[in-house]
Amino acid sequence: MEGIVAKRAESIYVSGRSDAWLKIINWTYVDVTITGYRKAEFGWLASVPGSGGKLRQAGVIELGVTPQHRAAFYSVKDRLKTHEDRNFVYLEPRLKARVKMRNWTKAGLLRAPTFVEFIL
Repeated sequence: MEGIVAKRAESIYVSGRSDAWLKIINWTYVDVTITGYRKAEFGWLASVPGSGGKLRQAGVIELGVTPQHRAAFYSVKDRLKTHEDRNFVYLEPRLKARVKMRNWTKAGLLRAPTFVEFIL
């Protein structure tokens, strides 16, 4: 399940958001490999093991990355570069990260991936 909705027992239904009604998301955590980044706006390419153990693209991480995490990434990215195209720079698959997500899409992508931490 994606999550649950909780409400105060004495509250009444109101249209729109309310402090008396809370949506509690059931986050799923998954470990990914950062295999590249966008050139134009911020975003890390996230990959997961696919069939035969080969990595497959699973989405773009845009949320949850602090300035400290960006600085750490930018300090090593040039040493890991393999190639690039018009929109992305691709990296050796050596950077691991944990992300939280809402669930998997039908296409096998991460839904709303949010960076949690690097994995050493």
